[in-house]
Amino acid sequence: MKILAINWQDWKAPQKGGAEFYLKEILTRLVGFGHDVTLLCSGYKGAAHHEILDGIRIVRTGSRNTFNFHLYGSPIRAYLRANDFDVVIDDLNKIPFYTPLWRGSIPVAGMLMHVFRREIFKEAGFLPGSYVYLTESLIPRVYKKGLFSCLGASGREELAGMGMDREKIEVLQVGVNPVFKPGGKKEKNLIATVTRLMQYKCIDHLVYAVSMLAEKGLDIRCEIAGAGPDRKRLEKLTTSLGLSERVSFLGWVPLNEVAELYRRASVAVQPSAKEGWGFLATDAGACATPVVAARVPGLTDSVIDGKTGFLYEHGNIKEMAGYIEKLLLDASLREKMGAENLEWSKSLTWDKVARRVEKLLFASIAKERS
Repeated sequence: MKILAINWQDWKAPQKGGAEFYLKEILTRLVGFGHDVTLLCSGYKGAAHHEILDGIRIVRTGSRNTFNFHLYGSPIRAYLRANDFDVVIDDLNKIPFYTPLWRGSIPVAGMLMHVFRREIFKEAGFLPGSYVYLTESLIPRVYKKGLFSCLGASGREELAGMGMDREKIEVLQVGVNPVFKPGGKKEKNLIATVTRLMQYKCIDHLVYAVSMLAEKGLDIRCEIAGAGPDRKRLEKLTTSLGLSERVSFLGWVPLNEVAELYRRASVAVQPSAKEGWGFLATDAGACATPVVAARVPGLTDSVIDGKTGFLYEHGNIKEMAGYIEKLLLDASLREKMGAENLEWSKSLTWDKVARRVEKLLFASIAKERS
């Protein structure tokens, strides 16, 4: 197949995140399966207009703020006609591209990371938040004729609740990078999280939970890896609660250091209000670390409640702190859940995900021709 993937960014972009790494794992494997793959994405300072990256042809146009508008211009339509693509992967991450409205006769397979819905208002003001909310609301209407995919079963249910045909939605799941593996010694009472520091990720809930546990006399420490616009607010909160000696902000760290953090941690925590899957849960699991996470879309797919970790009602910081305390004080439970999370993570491979995507693309082509 000759495949065109469309995403806001490539995995070298300054603001790259989980969506870009997810796409990279799939596209590089599709190339390995013998397919020709091009990624159309936004440009950024210092980036070439054309580049070969990990065997994938990268074409950049516009900027992070203007990319979706460039897709409706005549140069892009001319590019599609000139290159004779067999199928388009429309990676819905933030504002949809509405590819079915302009891709001509080329089949489209939608691939959704997650929808924000009302959680967008935690990140944006009323006007920009309303813009994102409205553009998401149109997804079921614009993409109704083609096939679609999402990361987990909760995502499929959310899309079905918005009006999409559940039978046309394929659940892809995720894989686990080989860098994540068990080893070394767990550090007593160390909890960890790895995330973009955005308000909807709710890292402030974790900081409050650390404060609660410290007040109960636990010698608890927390390491937070990741960068983002919410860092200053979180650091100010940490200082105001007198937790500067207990909570460390590591900033962005490379993947091998993320793996080492999970290996050192006794518990990994993910308090986000919304995820497509929640890489933390299964990446930490591959390092034999149990997880405490919010019971929200995405995390209900990546955490098996009561087996690989605990799910708590989002926003209930007392319940979150209680589960963290339970795991920190009960070594046998912690080791048991860590072992269960390791086994669960072993069942998730990127080759499986890429084959599911490949199958979806072939089905999209066949559907368009029928």
